[in-house]
Amino acid sequence: MKSYWRLALTSFLILFLELLIIRLVGTEIRIFAYLGNMILLSIFIGSGIGMYIKRSISPSISAVLLFLVSALTTIVYILRTPRFDVKLFSGVSELLAPLSEAYIWQTLNTFSKSGAIFGLILTGLIIILLAGVFVPLGNLLGKLLDGKENPLKIYSVNVAASLVGMWAFQLFSILGLPPLLGIAVSLGLLFLLINNQSERYLLVAALMAVVALTAPHSSPQPYQGPTTFWSPYQKLTISPIYPTKIHQPKGYYLEVNNVGYMGLLNLDETHVATASAYLTETKFATAQEIPFIDQYLLPYQLKKNPENVLIIGAGAGNDAAGAVRGGAKSVDAVEIDPVVIKLGRLYHPDQPYQKPGVNIFVTDGREFMERTTKKYDLIVMGLADSHTLSSSLTNLRLDHYLYTQESLARAKDLLRPDGILVLSFEVTRPWIGERLYKTVNQVFGNRPLAFEVRSDGAFGWGGYFFVAAKQPQILDNILSANPDLASFIAKRTKVFGPNARALTDDWPYLYLDQPRLPLIHILMAGFFIGSLAIVKKYVFKQAVIDLPMFCWGAAFLLFEFQNISKASLLFGLTWQTNMIIITAALTMILGANYAVYKKLITPKAAFVALTLSLAAQFIIPLHLLNRLSPIFKLLVGGGVLNLPFFFGGIIFANWFAKAKDKSQAFASNLLGSAFGGLMEIISFLTGIKFLLTITFALYAAGWFIAGKRKN
Repeated sequence: MKSYWRLALTSFLILFLELLIIRLVGTEIRIFAYLGNMILLSIFIGSGIGMYIKRSISPSISAVLLFLVSALTTIVYILRTPRFDVKLFSGVSELLAPLSEAYIWQTLNTFSKSGAIFGLILTGLIIILLAGVFVPLGNLLGKLLDGKENPLKIYSVNVAASLVGMWAFQLFSILGLPPLLGIAVSLGLLFLLINNQSERYLLVAALMAVVALTAPHSSPQPYQGPTTFWSPYQKLTISPIYPTKIHQPKGYYLEVNNVGYMGLLNLDETHVATASAYLTETKFATAQEIPFIDQYLLPYQLKKNPENVLIIGAGAGNDAAGAVRGGAKSVDAVEIDPVVIKLGRLYHPDQPYQKPGVNIFVTDGREFMERTTKKYDLIVMGLADSHTLSSSLTNLRLDHYLYTQESLARAKDLLRPDGILVLSFEVTRPWIGERLYKTVNQVFGNRPLAFEVRSDGAFGWGGYFFVAAKQPQILDNILSANPDLASFIAKRTKVFGPNARALTDDWPYLYLDQPRLPLIHILMAGFFIGSLAIVKKYVFKQAVIDLPMFCWGAAFLLFEFQNISKASLLFGLTWQTNMIIITAALTMILGANYAVYKKLITPKAAFVALTLSLAAQFIIPLHLLNRLSPIFKLLVGGGVLNLPFFFGGIIFANWFAKAKDKSQAFASNLLGSAFGGLMEIISFLTGIKFLLTITFALYAAGWFIAGKRKN
């Protein structure tokens, strides 16, 4: 019984810590907010290497390395003073950003070969350190898996405890607790796995050091200075705005993952009068242009006094405040992050979310549009430029599916006959503007208005606007009736080339210049493969990789990656979707273990069923499932998407039960998972659906190799 308890605790800790570290590193070293799956892969590799090592490794080493990870990712805050600001690891983002074809928000555009090399070296050190954290834990897990107990029971305990660890992390996130606190809790649990007294002292020292690191993250009282909140998606820091010029609005400044994201602006009548006078006196704008230069009020100059307004990406309330000022009678404000809504309620000077007629929906914008039947006079898509991936299991950012042809087609369907769409975005690269323009053009069947609005900070940061109407003549009528508005737009019109690829649900990569394998991902993949080759040659010369297990792990994680992406089209790009799919996958594996234990299905029959269930992924149109009720959509959609895990799990469980060296078999599976995760970058070139073909090829290769080995 003690070995089962240790197995459960070790499995729990590995997954709980995995998610905590992904969150911490992805937040504080910003390049990893866009490469979150690289952290996951380094953790898989570290765990797999630990399983290959037969000599016992003390978990206290994990404790020391956890402290180093915590310190190196937060040291910029510990040593920050007016004169001294250490940015050794946080500066990695600046060094590597020029290597990324996809734009990384608020980074320099300058390229330095020596800087890029130094950035890659630092990134390599981070990845090695992260892998090192999990080597002792993988080593302990491998020894527990090699126990004399029933292998199916051991594996089931491992899966069930991992599931609990995942949900424990989500509870931690929902409660808004910082990841450093979670690491401190993990160190406390790690204490229970150590028997040696001197090693316990070392762990206690690491725990006290991590607890000390949490001090700089403690938040002062609201309205007195920067205050940090942790949402299920990201780190949010809010602080008062102290205007340096008379025309700049007061309010609050919101950072996401240490990067400027939005202002909560006081645009009352007094400010409007002061700002308008300044802009006209400085000749930044004419008196005729002043009514249109407020980016949040502009949609209501295009569509006067709309009855029903939908705001996608409502943020902390600026767009909703503009809708109220613009005379909208009913406003549906959709925002994915509940903490951003909370901050809007607490801090926004205009208190738009307390206004009558403003309805708040905390969900993914795409998911809301799929299930609503309401018709709108005006749909406003606010700037939803996310700074985080939707999951560590995908290369998708939170906002990717909002701007595809399928999403905009649904927005068009929701418009009344005379309705218009106003999409705003910060176009930081030419291809981003070209892609948005082309996608809107193809969906609406006519060229949208495309223009830039800036107000020298008087009404926010401004941005590019793409305006389309359900009926082509509507925009012509609006501009004909308001010559000043027509002149304002004509002076600021932007022309975009036709060469960019339009966005689709299969290829939703808004920030990538063209279908390609991004250089930074290729370099990271090369680093992983090269490191593994070196380890194999010089450290594990006698180690044998179980090829069927390797292929099965690669297929499993690659399928999980694209499964999360597809599930987002059914349930939205929310943390709940990630948990639903991963929970369903692990539950399917537990069900597969039971089926093997009861001998309900043979491996050969399971492989046939696996092949058919993968083929069904190609055939079944997921969008039809959106017509089902939420419960049936969850049951049917979740079942269809995750059925391959059940049949694949049956074959895996059979192989695992018969493996002579179970830790080696499991290690091979983890290393294969890392390989499958690296292969996800192929979707940048081919689209997401093609990953299914690769998944089947990997499963087939594993099955064929296993069959040849038996013969």
